[in-house]
Amino acid sequence: MLSGYGRDAKVLIAANAAGQLFLQFSVFIMPFYLKVLGYNMGAMGTFFSVQTFTGGLFFLLTGPISLRLGYRRTLMVSALLGLTGRLLQVAALNDYVLALGFFLVGVNMGLRQPNFTALLSEEVGEEKRHHAFSISFGLGTIFNAAGVLVAGFAPNFFVGLGLTEGIAYRLVISLALLQFALVIPALLIIRDVPVKNPRINWNRELVVKILKFSLPSALIGFGAGITIPYMSLYFKLQFGQTLAAISGIFFFQQLAMGLGSFGLPKLVHRIGPVKVITSFQSIAAFLFAIFPSIETFLLAALLYVVRSILMNIVWPINDSFMMGFFSTEEKATAAGIRRAFSTFMRGGGNYVGGLLFGMSLSYPFYATALLYVIATAIFYAFFIKHNE
Repeated sequence: MLSGYGRDAKVLIAANAAGQLFLQFSVFIMPFYLKVLGYNMGAMGTFFSVQTFTGGLFFLLTGPISLRLGYRRTLMVSALLGLTGRLLQVAALNDYVLALGFFLVGVNMGLRQPNFTALLSEEVGEEKRHHAFSISFGLGTIFNAAGVLVAGFAPNFFVGLGLTEGIAYRLVISLALLQFALVIPALLIIRDVPVKNPRINWNRELVVKILKFSLPSALIGFGAGITIPYMSLYFKLQFGQTLAAISGIFFFQQLAMGLGSFGLPKLVHRIGPVKVITSFQSIAAFLFAIFPSIETFLLAALLYVVRSILMNIVWPINDSFMMGFFSTEEKATAAGIRRAFSTFMRGGGNYVGGLLFGMSLSYPFYATALLYVIATAIFYAFFIKHNE
């Protein structure tokens, strides 16, 4: 699967996959953890927005930082700040400490992904880029699935040992710290990719290219922010399901998505990246539009799994497709700006989602579906001529 790649590329892919296993101990459980701590959905939206807007800000800053420090050192700084943020979330001494934890995790998010994308792109070269990104995504998603499954059962397991619910959830959140115990040593043994020109030649063509990728991502980010952070709570409120049952949904979603991503490069080779991305996203938007009308848990779970696979499985192809438009010096900056657009809008979506879910359990899905359709149409119009 990874034959033909250099050592550093293999380490990057493996570290990313292993990190995803423990990441879900915080991401999936976080709404339930905050609920146990006594926070309502409005407060959750505020914390999520702090993290998301901070990530967006550092997506904008990641290009200049990486040009000065290098991709690897920036990733190391990101990991250390993320570790500190998770420690503060586990401590949760008061509102301010918890907010600072979300802030630092947001910094980690903003610095990590653009530099990982740029570094992996440089390590594998142009010919293997689609394959490498899909394999990295696939392995990470499978490990992610395992993390969701364990996280879903862990709180009840700890409660069964006689611990209080608050301590049980805090222990599960603390397991996310193991992500950094794997990622930081991996970063210490890889080499950085030298940047020949520490400055970017900003011109109209470069700005237009970045904006063409950023606008659809911004709309999708806003739509996702409205619904995705609240999905686990939605299944509990709408269908009265247990945490273990809900975690099963996310487990099968991640597992199927991870396995499916391994075959995606062949489909891209056959019909082109733009057609793959837009066709998958269009079907996903339709499924979200009809989602509120589903009245049975099993059918709703099935539709959500299919929707999530279709919407998310194309992101490594989207990232890889984008990297082909930019030089070594431009890649982290371009990826960071695109993710900044998406993340700022996702942060706004987090707040709007909290309001909409407070009004109705249906409105958020209609809003998200509409935004997905508009974003997909814009992306198709911009890039169909590059569907090679």
